[in-house]
Amino acid sequence: MNTTSTHFRLSHKIKDEAFKITQSSYCNLYLTISPRSIRIAVVNTDRNKFVVLEDYELLSVFTPQQIAEQLQLITAENPLLQEQGWNAIRVSYSNQHFTLIPETLYDPTHKTDYLRLHSDLNMQENLVFSYRHNNLEAVNIFAIDMILQQTVDNIFPERPVQLVHLTSALIQSVLHQAGRKNERCLYAYVQRNYVTMLVVSQSGLEFCNIFHYLSPEDFIYFVVFVMQEQKLNPETETITVWGDITHDSSLFNILQKYIRQVRFGRKPADVAYSYKFDDLFEYRYFELYSLHFCE
Repeated sequence: MNTTSTHFRLSHKIKDEAFKITQSSYCNLYLTISPRSIRIAVVNTDRNKFVVLEDYELLSVFTPQQIAEQLQLITAENPLLQEQGWNAIRVSYSNQHFTLIPETLYDPTHKTDYLRLHSDLNMQENLVFSYRHNNLEAVNIFAIDMILQQTVDNIFPERPVQLVHLTSALIQSVLHQAGRKNERCLYAYVQRNYVTMLVVSQSGLEFCNIFHYLSPEDFIYFVVFVMQEQKLNPETETITVWGDITHDSSLFNILQKYIRQVRFGRKPADVAYSYKFDDLFEYRYFELYSLHFCE
């Protein structure tokens, strides 16, 4: 008997009328797992179009074990996660256990050693993976809680799953959208209690890190700190933001107080979206859309 309590709610669900689960063989399934949410998207690869999005908000969930339990409960009632015939499955994990190193220095036999320099790993609870950024000639080394990875493996026993870190999805998408602009640009992806900051220039990615904040004051401290360290002037530079932030939120208000030019990002280009997505804010679900650019 399953005695696990339900601690999630479906806050958003979008489905194009043309999509049927029987089309899975020419569709990709994307799944993002974070401490606050589990999100699902489906892309029809023949049409290069997002056709499904589901957003499950996690409530009173504090540990990887609890996240895994909620993912199992969602799977039990979700046909998308029960389907095994997808063309490709990509899963991103959100945590602070990651590091980027030049590909020329990367030795896969030492990936755990590289990550230990930047993260406090418990090898009884974590598994270490890597993702190659060919456009950067860099490798992202990251850790996943073992219980979460085992849960995903159990959900998709018949299909290989591509694993990436949240930062890799964001990097791939931002570089794809930004191209090779002459100016240095600052980007922020906002989650509840976490903000990922990226600086991109003509030469590519210059900075990437995730910061944990507990208040708007913490949040703006990290943003201004990164700008100062990267020699970006809050009076003249523009910050582009995506994620779980709104025009009337305390986070957005404090951004406008300290940075002259704040703008919301848009959905990634070079992929289409069902008309059902038109009612969503352009800057929401960027991390989910970004999985489309992880090859």
